[in-house]
Amino acid sequence: MRPNIYDRNLNRTRTAEISASAFAFLFSEMVQYTQKRVSGINDLERRHVYFLSLSLSLTTHRLNTLGYRVGVRVLELMVWRAESSSKTPKREIRFLPALMSIHTQVWRAVFGRPADAIEKNMIIDNDPLLERHISVPRDFSTLSCSSFAAGIVEAVLDGLGFPARVTAHNTPTQQYPSRTTILIKLEQSVLEREQVLK
Repeated sequence: MRPNIYDRNLNRTRTAEISASAFAFLFSEMVQYTQKRVSGINDLERRHVYFLSLSLSLTTHRLNTLGYRVGVRVLELMVWRAESSSKTPKREIRFLPALMSIHTQVWRAVFGRPADAIEKNMIIDNDPLLERHISVPRDFSTLSCSSFAAGIVEAVLDGLGFPARVTAHNTPTQQYPSRTTILIKLEQSVLEREQVLK
């Protein structure tokens, strides 16, 4: 008899990988599923609605929300693994080390490799896995499927005690046409706490 999935050791599946085509298919189906249930691009990308671009706002919302749900679970799994493998687990109380952790550990856990660059309040991915096999129609040219990754980052930051609004922006260059920047806007309380800890 095959063992139940709930009985499996969580640390043993740490290095398990899925095929890129299976991931691309699943993510494509998620985008199509949510796209059919929204009235604009921004509702598909993010959770915050702006009145000036209401139709765009309504499309990005769903991808960010789905990413947020995944991010909560990724953080929970990473904390569990850190606590089970270390006698004295460390919790980051400063923003920059938390951002570095997201840049390397979270990105590696979700996408199989660390992000390409990190700046003050940004994570840059030159070749995002989410955008690799997706062609966006012209009428959806402002759609960033990396809003899913922004939702993951937002959930991890919220869970670590750094509430923020996280958005994804396409920032193509000649060398990297699908380059994406994840922009993090921290809440005022986090900025004040960072000033006190300096």
